[in-house]
Amino acid sequence: MLDKLSIKRKIIYWNIFIIILFTLTLIYLGNASINRLIDEKKIQIKNLSEALAAVVVHYVKLEKEGKLSHEEAISRVKASVNAARYDGDNYFFIGDYDMRQIVNPKRPKDDGVIQSSAQYKKFVEISLKNTGPEFLSYFTTRPGSTEEIPKLTYLIPIPEWKWYIGTGIYIDDVDRAKNKNLIQLMTITTIITVLLMFGGIKIANFISKPLSYLTNLLKKSSENMEEESTQLTKMSEDVGKSSNEQASAIQGTAAAISEVTSMIARTSTLTLNSEKLSQTINNRTEMGNTAVKDMVSAMAAIQEAGQRLSEIEAIIIQIENKAMIINDIVSKTELLSLNASIESARAGEHGKGFAVVAEEVGNLAKTSGKSSNEIRDLLNKSREKVKSILELTLSRVTEGQSKTIEVSNIFDQIIIDVKEINTQMSQITEATKEQEIGVKQISEAMTKIDLSAINNLKSAENSIRSSSKVLEISHELKTISTKTEDIVQGKK
Repeated sequence: MLDKLSIKRKIIYWNIFIIILFTLTLIYLGNASINRLIDEKKIQIKNLSEALAAVVVHYVKLEKEGKLSHEEAISRVKASVNAARYDGDNYFFIGDYDMRQIVNPKRPKDDGVIQSSAQYKKFVEISLKNTGPEFLSYFTTRPGSTEEIPKLTYLIPIPEWKWYIGTGIYIDDVDRAKNKNLIQLMTITTIITVLLMFGGIKIANFISKPLSYLTNLLKKSSENMEEESTQLTKMSEDVGKSSNEQASAIQGTAAAISEVTSMIARTSTLTLNSEKLSQTINNRTEMGNTAVKDMVSAMAAIQEAGQRLSEIEAIIIQIENKAMIINDIVSKTELLSLNASIESARAGEHGKGFAVVAEEVGNLAKTSGKSSNEIRDLLNKSREKVKSILELTLSRVTEGQSKTIEVSNIFDQIIIDVKEINTQMSQITEATKEQEIGVKQISEAMTKIDLSAINNLKSAENSIRSSSKVLEISHELKTISTKTEDIVQGKK
Protein backbone atom coordinates (compact mmCIF):
# COMPACT_ATOMS: atom_id res chain seq x y z
CA MET A 1 0.00 0.00 0.00
CA LEU A 2 2.69 2.49 1.06
CA ASP A 3 4.86 1.46 -1.90
CA LYS A 4 2.30 3.03 -4.25
CA LEU A 5 2.70 6.44 -2.59
CA SER A 6 5.20 9.03 -3.73
CA ILE A 7 7.74 10.59 -1.37
CA LYS A 8 5.69 13.79 -1.29
CA ARG A 9 2.53 11.96 -0.22
CA LYS A 10 4.45 9.85 2.28
CA ILE A 11 5.84 13.02 3.90
CA ILE A 12 2.39 14.66 3.90
CA TYR A 13 0.73 11.54 5.36
CA TRP A 14 3.50 11.26 7.91
CA ASN A 15 2.95 14.89 8.93
CA ILE A 16 -0.79 14.22 9.20
CA PHE A 17 -0.03 11.20 11.40
CA ILE A 18 2.29 13.33 13.57
CA ILE A 19 -0.39 16.05 13.79
CA ILE A 20 -3.05 13.53 14.81
CA LEU A 21 -0.70 11.94 17.33
CA PHE A 22 0.28 15.37 18.66
CA THR A 23 -3.38 16.43 18.90
CA LEU A 24 -4.34 13.26 20.76
CA THR A 25 -1.37 13.76 23.05
CA LEU A 26 -2.39 17.37 23.73
CA ILE A 27 -5.98 16.28 24.37
CA TYR A 28 -4.78 13.60 26.75
CA LEU A 29 -2.47 16.03 28.49
CA GLY A 30 -5.27 18.64 28.57
CA ASN A 31 -7.70 16.19 30.13
CA ALA A 32 -5.02 15.13 32.58
CA SER A 33 -4.42 18.80 33.32
CA ILE A 34 -8.16 19.38 33.91
CA ASN A 35 -8.29 16.34 36.18
CA ARG A 36 -5.28 17.65 38.06
CA LEU A 37 -7.00 21.05 38.27
CA ILE A 38 -10.11 19.45 39.78
CA ASP A 39 -7.95 17.49 42.21
CA GLU A 40 -6.12 20.68 43.13
CA LYS A 41 -9.41 22.47 43.62
CA LYS A 42 -10.60 19.64 45.85
CA ILE A 43 -7.45 19.89 47.91
CA GLN A 44 -7.81 23.67 47.99
CA ILE A 45 -11.41 23.71 49.22
CA LYS A 46 -10.60 20.92 51.68
CA ASN A 47 -7.69 22.86 53.14
CA LEU A 48 -9.64 26.09 53.21
CA SER A 49 -12.64 24.40 54.80
CA GLU A 50 -10.46 22.73 57.41
CA ALA A 51 -8.79 26.05 58.12
CA LEU A 52 -12.18 27.72 58.65
CA ALA A 53 -13.33 24.74 60.72
CA ALA A 54 -10.29 25.22 62.89
CA VAL A 55 -11.34 28.82 63.46
CA VAL A 56 -14.87 27.74 64.37
CA VAL A 57 -13.54 25.00 66.65
CA HIS A 58 -11.35 27.65 68.28
CA TYR A 59 -14.38 29.76 69.11
CA VAL A 60 -16.24 26.69 70.28
CA LYS A 61 -13.36 26.02 72.62
CA LEU A 62 -13.37 29.62 73.88
CA GLU A 63 -17.07 29.25 74.58
CA LYS A 64 -16.50 26.04 76.51
CA GLU A 65 -13.77 27.68 78.51
CA GLY A 66 -16.13 30.54 79.34
CA LYS A 67 -13.96 33.12 77.75
CA LEU A 68 -16.68 34.04 75.26
CA SER A 69 -20.41 33.81 75.39
CA HIS A 70 -22.25 31.75 72.84
CA GLU A 71 -23.63 34.77 71.07
CA GLU A 72 -20.28 36.52 71.03
CA ALA A 73 -18.55 33.44 69.69
CA ILE A 74 -21.18 33.05 66.95
CA SER A 75 -20.88 36.74 66.10
CA ARG A 76 -17.13 36.49 65.67
CA VAL A 77 -17.48 33.36 63.55
CA LYS A 78 -20.01 35.10 61.30
CA ALA A 79 -17.73 38.10 60.96
CA SER A 80 -14.82 35.85 60.02
CA VAL A 81 -16.86 33.85 57.51
CA ASN A 82 -18.40 36.92 55.87
CA ALA A 83 -14.97 38.46 55.46
CA ALA A 84 -13.26 35.29 54.16
CA ARG A 85 -12.69 35.10 50.36
CA TYR A 86 -10.41 33.13 48.06
CA ASP A 87 -9.75 33.00 44.34
CA GLY A 88 -11.37 36.38 44.00
CA ASP A 89 -15.08 35.69 44.52
CA ASN A 90 -15.33 32.28 46.23
CA TYR A 91 -16.74 32.24 49.79
CA PHE A 92 -17.58 30.01 52.81
CA PHE A 93 -21.03 29.16 54.17
CA ILE A 94 -22.46 27.83 57.44
CA GLY A 95 -25.77 26.09 58.18
CA ASP A 96 -27.26 24.15 61.06
CA TYR A 97 -28.95 20.83 61.44
CA ASP A 98 -32.35 22.49 61.34
CA MET A 99 -31.72 23.49 57.74
CA ARG A 100 -31.35 27.19 58.64
CA GLN A 101 -28.75 29.28 56.87
CA ILE A 102 -26.33 30.70 59.42
CA VAL A 103 -23.88 32.53 57.09
CA ASN A 104 -23.88 32.94 53.33
CA PRO A 105 -22.03 36.07 52.13
CA LYS A 106 -23.78 35.83 48.77
CA ARG A 107 -27.26 35.57 50.32
CA PRO A 108 -27.07 37.56 53.57
CA LYS A 109 -30.84 38.19 53.57
CA ASP A 110 -31.45 34.46 54.02
CA ASP A 111 -29.50 34.24 57.27
CA GLY A 112 -31.62 32.48 59.90
CA VAL A 113 -34.14 31.32 57.29
CA ILE A 114 -34.92 27.62 56.92
CA GLN A 115 -33.87 26.31 53.49
CA SER A 116 -35.87 23.57 51.81
CA SER A 117 -33.74 22.76 48.81
CA ALA A 118 -32.37 19.31 48.28
CA GLN A 119 -28.81 20.40 48.75
CA TYR A 120 -29.47 21.61 52.28
CA LYS A 121 -31.17 18.35 53.11
CA LYS A 122 -28.09 16.61 51.85
CA PHE A 123 -25.89 18.85 53.98
CA VAL A 124 -27.92 17.93 57.09
CA GLU A 125 -27.84 14.21 56.26
CA ILE A 126 -24.05 14.26 55.95
CA SER A 127 -23.71 16.20 59.18
CA LEU A 128 -26.02 13.90 61.11
CA LYS A 129 -24.11 10.84 60.00
CA ASN A 130 -21.21 12.27 61.97
CA THR A 131 -18.71 10.45 59.75
CA GLY A 132 -16.52 13.46 59.29
CA PRO A 133 -15.85 15.76 56.33
CA GLU A 134 -17.12 14.71 52.90
CA PHE A 135 -17.22 15.98 49.30
CA LEU A 136 -20.62 16.55 47.79
CA SER A 137 -21.62 17.26 44.17
CA TYR A 138 -24.93 18.87 43.32
CA PHE A 139 -26.63 21.42 41.04
CA THR A 140 -27.30 24.94 42.19
CA THR A 141 -27.71 28.45 40.86
CA ARG A 142 -25.26 31.29 40.95
CA PRO A 143 -26.30 34.39 42.82
CA GLY A 144 -28.30 36.56 40.47
CA SER A 145 -28.89 33.70 38.02
CA THR A 146 -31.58 31.09 37.56
CA GLU A 147 -29.48 28.61 35.55
CA GLU A 148 -28.52 25.54 37.51
CA ILE A 149 -24.91 24.51 37.23
CA PRO A 150 -22.89 21.71 38.87
CA LYS A 151 -21.00 22.51 42.06
CA LEU A 152 -18.55 20.61 44.24
CA THR A 153 -18.60 21.27 47.98
CA TYR A 154 -16.48 20.11 50.90
CA LEU A 155 -18.59 19.86 54.06
CA ILE A 156 -17.29 19.65 57.64
CA PRO A 157 -19.76 18.96 60.52
CA ILE A 158 -19.41 20.97 63.77
CA PRO A 159 -21.40 18.76 66.18
CA GLU A 160 -20.83 21.03 69.25
CA TRP A 161 -22.99 23.76 67.71
CA LYS A 162 -24.93 21.39 65.35
CA TRP A 163 -23.43 23.24 62.44
CA TYR A 164 -21.81 22.36 59.19
CA ILE A 165 -19.37 24.61 57.42
CA GLY A 166 -18.00 24.35 53.96
CA THR A 167 -17.08 25.92 50.66
CA GLY A 168 -17.33 24.82 47.06
CA ILE A 169 -16.39 25.54 43.52
CA TYR A 170 -18.61 25.83 40.50
CA ILE A 171 -17.75 23.13 37.96
CA ASP A 172 -18.43 25.54 35.12
CA ASP A 173 -15.30 27.38 36.24
CA VAL A 174 -13.41 24.19 35.56
CA ASP A 175 -15.28 23.81 32.27
CA ARG A 176 -14.31 27.32 31.31
CA ALA A 177 -10.71 26.51 32.14
CA LYS A 178 -11.09 23.31 30.17
CA ASN A 179 -12.56 25.16 27.19
CA LYS A 180 -9.86 27.76 27.43
CA ASN A 181 -7.30 24.97 27.50
CA LEU A 182 -8.96 23.30 24.51
CA ILE A 183 -8.94 26.59 22.60
CA GLN A 184 -5.26 26.95 23.37
CA LEU A 185 -4.67 23.36 22.27
CA MET A 186 -6.64 23.88 19.07
CA THR A 187 -4.73 27.09 18.38
CA ILE A 188 -1.39 25.37 18.96
CA THR A 189 -2.49 22.34 16.92
CA THR A 190 -3.66 24.55 14.05
CA ILE A 191 -0.41 26.49 14.02
CA ILE A 192 1.65 23.32 14.17
CA THR A 193 -0.57 21.72 11.51
CA VAL A 194 -0.09 24.66 9.16
CA LEU A 195 3.64 24.73 9.82
CA LEU A 196 4.03 20.97 9.40
CA MET A 197 1.91 20.79 6.26
CA PHE A 198 3.53 23.83 4.69
CA GLY A 199 7.00 22.69 5.70
CA GLY A 200 6.23 19.09 4.70
CA ILE A 201 5.05 20.14 1.25
CA LYS A 202 8.04 22.40 0.81
CA ILE A 203 10.46 19.70 1.95
CA ALA A 204 8.66 17.08 -0.15
CA ASN A 205 8.90 19.32 -3.21
CA PHE A 206 12.52 20.10 -2.38
CA ILE A 207 13.28 16.37 -2.22
CA SER A 208 10.91 14.88 -4.77
CA LYS A 209 11.43 17.33 -7.64
CA PRO A 210 15.24 16.89 -7.91
CA LEU A 211 14.86 13.14 -7.31
CA SER A 212 12.14 12.94 -9.93
CA TYR A 213 14.33 14.85 -12.38
CA LEU A 214 17.31 12.63 -11.61
CA THR A 215 15.11 9.53 -11.83
CA ASN A 216 13.87 10.54 -15.26
CA LEU A 217 17.44 11.18 -16.41
CA LEU A 218 18.54 7.85 -14.93
CA LYS A 219 15.64 6.02 -16.57
CA LYS A 220 16.32 7.66 -19.94
CA SER A 221 20.04 6.87 -19.67
CA SER A 222 19.31 3.26 -18.72
CA GLU A 223 16.93 2.91 -21.67
CA ASN A 224 19.52 4.39 -24.05
CA MET A 225 22.19 2.16 -22.54
CA GLU A 226 19.96 -0.88 -22.88
CA GLU A 227 19.24 -0.04 -26.54
CA GLU A 228 22.92 0.52 -27.31
CA SER A 229 23.87 -2.66 -25.43
CA THR A 230 21.32 -4.64 -27.41
CA GLN A 231 22.71 -3.30 -30.69
CA LEU A 232 26.28 -3.93 -29.51
CA THR A 233 25.39 -7.48 -28.52
CA LYS A 234 23.73 -8.10 -31.89
CA MET A 235 26.74 -6.64 -33.75
CA SER A 236 29.14 -8.71 -31.65
CA GLU A 237 27.12 -11.85 -32.38
CA ASP A 238 27.18 -11.02 -36.11
CA VAL A 239 30.95 -10.42 -35.96
CA GLY A 240 31.40 -13.67 -34.04
CA LYS A 241 29.30 -15.56 -36.58
CA SER A 242 31.23 -14.02 -39.49
CA SER A 243 34.56 -14.73 -37.79
CA ASN A 244 33.49 -18.31 -37.17
CA GLU A 245 32.48 -18.76 -40.80
CA GLN A 246 35.69 -17.08 -41.92
CA ALA A 247 37.78 -19.32 -39.68
CA SER A 248 35.99 -22.39 -41.06
CA ALA A 249 36.53 -21.21 -44.63
CA ILE A 250 40.19 -20.44 -44.00
CA GLN A 251 40.73 -23.80 -42.35
CA GLY A 252 39.11 -25.51 -45.33
CA THR A 253 41.28 -23.46 -47.70
CA ALA A 254 44.40 -24.24 -45.69
CA ALA A 255 43.52 -27.94 -45.80
CA ALA A 256 43.00 -27.71 -49.57
CA ILE A 257 46.32 -25.91 -49.99
CA SER A 258 48.01 -28.54 -47.85
CA GLU A 259 46.55 -31.20 -50.09
CA VAL A 260 47.69 -29.27 -53.18
CA THR A 261 51.14 -28.94 -51.67
CA SER A 262 51.24 -32.68 -51.07
CA MET A 263 50.12 -33.34 -54.65
CA ILE A 264 52.71 -30.91 -56.04
CA ALA A 265 55.41 -32.61 -53.98
CA ARG A 266 54.29 -35.94 -55.36
CA THR A 267 54.26 -34.48 -58.90
CA SER A 268 57.77 -33.13 -58.34
CA THR A 269 58.91 -36.58 -57.26
CA LEU A 270 57.28 -38.21 -60.28
CA THR A 271 58.77 -35.57 -62.60
CA LEU A 272 62.21 -36.19 -61.14
CA ASN A 273 61.76 -39.90 -61.71
CA SER A 274 60.67 -39.16 -65.26
CA GLU A 275 63.80 -37.07 -65.74
CA LYS A 276 65.98 -39.92 -64.50
CA LEU A 277 64.12 -42.36 -66.69
CA SER A 278 64.58 -40.04 -69.67
CA GLN A 279 68.32 -39.89 -68.94
CA THR A 280 68.39 -43.67 -68.81
CA ILE A 281 66.55 -43.84 -72.13
CA ASN A 282 69.05 -41.37 -73.54
CA ASN A 283 71.97 -43.50 -72.39
CA ARG A 284 70.43 -46.68 -73.69
CA THR A 285 69.54 -44.97 -76.98
CA GLU A 286 73.15 -43.92 -77.38
CA MET A 287 74.20 -47.46 -76.65
CA GLY A 288 71.70 -48.64 -79.26
CA ASN A 289 73.12 -46.17 -81.77
CA THR A 290 76.58 -47.50 -81.15
CA ALA A 291 75.30 -51.00 -81.56
CA VAL A 292 73.56 -50.05 -84.82
CA LYS A 293 76.77 -48.47 -86.15
CA ASP A 294 78.56 -51.67 -85.31
CA MET A 295 76.06 -53.57 -87.39
CA VAL A 296 78.00 -53.70 -90.54
CA SER A 297 76.31 -56.93 -91.49
CA ALA A 298 73.14 -57.05 -93.50
CA MET A 299 69.72 -56.63 -91.84
CA ALA A 300 67.11 -58.89 -93.29
CA ALA A 301 64.03 -57.05 -92.24
CA ILE A 302 65.14 -53.42 -92.58
CA GLN A 303 61.79 -52.44 -94.04
CA GLU A 304 59.95 -53.88 -91.03
CA ALA A 305 62.39 -52.10 -88.72
CA GLY A 306 61.68 -48.89 -90.59
CA GLN A 307 57.99 -49.35 -89.98
CA ARG A 308 58.69 -49.96 -86.31
CA LEU A 309 60.86 -46.86 -86.25
CA SER A 310 57.96 -44.92 -87.80
CA GLU A 311 55.80 -46.02 -84.88
CA ILE A 312 58.53 -44.82 -82.53
CA GLU A 313 58.58 -41.53 -84.36
CA ALA A 314 54.81 -41.18 -83.85
CA ILE A 315 55.25 -41.98 -80.18
CA ILE A 316 57.99 -39.39 -79.91
CA ILE A 317 55.72 -36.84 -81.60
CA GLN A 318 53.07 -37.61 -78.98
CA ILE A 319 55.70 -37.16 -76.29
CA GLU A 320 56.54 -33.79 -77.76
CA ASN A 321 52.90 -32.82 -77.70
CA LYS A 322 52.55 -33.93 -74.08
CA ALA A 323 55.69 -32.06 -73.22
CA MET A 324 54.21 -28.94 -74.78
CA ILE A 325 51.08 -29.43 -72.68
CA ILE A 326 53.21 -29.82 -69.57
CA ASN A 327 55.12 -26.71 -70.51
CA ASP A 328 51.88 -24.80 -70.98
CA ILE A 329 50.61 -26.15 -67.64
CA VAL A 330 53.77 -25.02 -65.92
CA SER A 331 53.41 -21.54 -67.38
CA LYS A 332 49.81 -21.30 -66.25
CA THR A 333 50.74 -22.73 -62.86
CA GLU A 334 53.36 -20.04 -62.40
CA LEU A 335 50.85 -17.38 -63.38
CA LEU A 336 48.24 -18.85 -61.02
CA SER A 337 50.80 -19.00 -58.23
CA LEU A 338 51.55 -15.34 -58.79
CA ASN A 339 47.85 -14.51 -58.83
CA ALA A 340 47.33 -16.59 -55.68
CA SER A 341 50.10 -14.68 -53.90
CA ILE A 342 48.60 -11.36 -54.93
CA GLU A 343 45.08 -12.48 -53.98
CA SER A 344 46.25 -13.77 -50.60
CA ALA A 345 48.02 -10.49 -49.87
CA ARG A 346 44.98 -8.49 -50.85
CA ALA A 347 42.54 -10.73 -49.00
CA GLY A 348 43.72 -9.77 -45.58
CA GLU A 349 41.57 -11.53 -43.01
CA HIS A 350 39.00 -12.65 -45.45
CA GLY A 351 40.82 -14.15 -48.47
CA LYS A 352 37.66 -15.34 -50.10
CA GLY A 353 38.98 -14.93 -53.65
CA PHE A 354 41.82 -17.28 -53.04
CA ALA A 355 39.61 -20.36 -53.18
CA VAL A 356 39.13 -20.06 -56.95
CA VAL A 357 42.85 -19.67 -57.59
CA ALA A 358 43.70 -22.53 -55.26
CA GLU A 359 41.17 -24.77 -57.02
CA GLU A 360 42.64 -23.90 -60.44
CA VAL A 361 46.15 -24.57 -59.16
CA GLY A 362 44.93 -27.99 -57.96
CA ASN A 363 43.39 -28.77 -61.34
CA LEU A 364 46.52 -27.73 -63.20
CA ALA A 365 48.65 -29.76 -60.83
CA LYS A 366 46.44 -32.79 -61.47
CA THR A 367 46.73 -32.21 -65.23
CA SER A 368 50.52 -31.92 -64.91
CA GLY A 369 50.65 -35.18 -62.94
CA LYS A 370 48.42 -36.93 -65.44
CA SER A 371 50.57 -35.70 -68.37
CA SER A 372 53.71 -36.80 -66.57
CA ASN A 373 52.22 -40.28 -66.09
CA GLU A 374 51.30 -40.37 -69.75
CA ILE A 375 54.86 -39.35 -70.66
CA ARG A 376 56.20 -42.14 -68.51
CA ASP A 377 53.88 -44.65 -70.15
CA LEU A 378 54.82 -43.40 -73.60
CA LEU A 379 58.50 -43.57 -72.75
CA ASN A 380 58.05 -47.11 -71.45
CA LYS A 381 56.32 -48.03 -74.65
CA SER A 382 59.09 -46.28 -76.59
CA ARG A 383 61.75 -48.20 -74.64
CA GLU A 384 59.96 -51.51 -75.25
CA LYS A 385 59.51 -50.80 -78.91
CA VAL A 386 63.16 -49.68 -79.27
CA LYS A 387 64.27 -52.84 -77.47
CA SER A 388 62.07 -54.91 -79.78
CA ILE A 389 63.55 -53.12 -82.78
CA LEU A 390 67.06 -53.64 -81.51
CA GLU A 391 66.43 -57.35 -80.92
CA LEU A 392 64.85 -57.62 -84.34
CA THR A 393 67.73 -55.65 -85.80
CA LEU A 394 70.33 -57.88 -84.09
CA SER A 395 68.54 -60.99 -85.21
CA ARG A 396 68.37 -59.74 -88.66
CA VAL A 397 71.57 -57.72 -88.80
CA THR A 398 72.66 -59.69 -91.76
CA GLU A 399 69.57 -58.61 -93.57
CA GLY A 400 69.73 -54.89 -92.66
CA GLN A 401 73.25 -53.96 -93.53
CA SER A 402 72.03 -51.81 -96.36
CA LYS A 403 69.77 -49.89 -93.97
CA THR A 404 72.24 -49.49 -91.10
CA ILE A 405 73.23 -45.98 -92.05
CA GLU A 406 69.60 -44.94 -92.30
CA VAL A 407 68.81 -46.50 -88.90
CA SER A 408 71.86 -44.82 -87.43
CA ASN A 409 70.63 -41.49 -88.66
CA ILE A 410 67.21 -42.17 -87.20
CA PHE A 411 68.72 -43.05 -83.82
CA ASP A 412 70.76 -39.87 -83.94
CA GLN A 413 67.55 -37.96 -84.34
CA ILE A 414 65.98 -39.96 -81.50
CA ILE A 415 68.91 -39.09 -79.27
CA ILE A 416 68.48 -35.45 -80.09
CA ASP A 417 64.75 -35.64 -79.36
CA VAL A 418 65.30 -37.55 -76.13
CA LYS A 419 67.84 -34.99 -75.03
CA GLU A 420 65.33 -32.30 -75.81
CA ILE A 421 62.75 -34.18 -73.74
CA ASN A 422 65.34 -34.53 -70.98
CA THR A 423 65.95 -30.78 -71.10
CA GLN A 424 62.24 -30.05 -70.96
CA MET A 425 61.77 -32.51 -68.09
CA SER A 426 64.54 -30.71 -66.21
CA GLN A 427 62.73 -27.44 -66.76
CA ILE A 428 59.48 -29.03 -65.61
CA THR A 429 61.21 -30.33 -62.49
CA GLU A 430 62.64 -26.89 -61.75
CA ALA A 431 59.29 -25.22 -62.33
CA THR A 432 57.55 -27.80 -60.14
CA LYS A 433 60.04 -27.12 -57.34
CA GLU A 434 59.42 -23.40 -57.63
CA GLN A 435 55.71 -24.09 -57.68
CA GLU A 436 56.05 -26.19 -54.53
CA ILE A 437 57.96 -23.38 -52.81
CA GLY A 438 55.29 -20.86 -53.81
CA VAL A 439 52.47 -23.06 -52.58
CA LYS A 440 54.30 -23.60 -49.28
CA GLN A 441 54.58 -19.83 -48.89
CA ILE A 442 50.87 -19.54 -49.66
CA SER A 443 50.20 -22.26 -47.06
CA GLU A 444 52.24 -20.37 -44.47
CA ALA A 445 50.34 -17.18 -45.29
CA MET A 446 47.03 -19.02 -44.96
CA THR A 447 48.19 -20.41 -41.61
CA LYS A 448 48.85 -16.87 -40.42
CA ILE A 449 45.45 -15.79 -41.73
CA ASP A 450 43.90 -18.75 -39.92
CA LEU A 451 45.57 -17.70 -36.66
CA SER A 452 44.38 -14.14 -37.22
CA ALA A 453 40.85 -15.41 -37.86
CA ILE A 454 40.99 -17.49 -34.66
CA ASN A 455 42.16 -14.42 -32.73
CA ASN A 456 39.37 -12.40 -34.30
CA LEU A 457 36.91 -15.11 -33.28
CA LYS A 458 38.21 -15.04 -29.70
CA SER A 459 37.98 -11.23 -29.71
CA ALA A 460 34.43 -11.47 -31.04
CA GLU A 461 33.53 -13.98 -28.30
CA ASN A 462 35.05 -11.68 -25.67
CA SER A 463 33.13 -8.78 -27.20
CA ILE A 464 29.91 -10.81 -26.99
CA ARG A 465 30.57 -11.62 -23.32
CA SER A 466 31.38 -7.97 -22.60
CA SER A 467 28.26 -6.87 -24.47
CA SER A 468 26.20 -9.35 -22.46
CA LYS A 469 27.65 -7.98 -19.22
CA VAL A 470 26.95 -4.41 -20.35
CA LEU A 471 23.38 -5.48 -21.21
CA GLU A 472 22.99 -7.06 -17.77
CA ILE A 473 24.32 -3.87 -16.14
CA SER A 474 21.89 -1.79 -18.23
CA HIS A 475 19.02 -4.06 -17.06
CA GLU A 476 20.15 -3.62 -13.45
CA LEU A 477 20.42 0.14 -13.99
CA LYS A 478 16.91 0.19 -15.43
CA THR A 479 15.63 -1.83 -12.45
CA ILE A 480 17.31 0.60 -10.04
CA SER A 481 15.83 3.59 -11.88
CA THR A 482 12.38 1.94 -11.82
CA LYS A 483 12.64 1.25 -8.08
CA THR A 484 13.87 4.82 -7.51
CA GLU A 485 10.94 6.11 -9.54
CA ASP A 486 8.57 3.93 -7.49
CA ILE A 487 10.06 5.36 -4.29
CA VAL A 488 9.87 8.97 -5.52
CA GLN A 489 6.55 8.87 -7.39
CA GLY A 490 4.97 5.72 -5.92
CA LYS A 491 4.10 2.45 -7.60
CA LYS A 492 1.67 2.66 -10.51
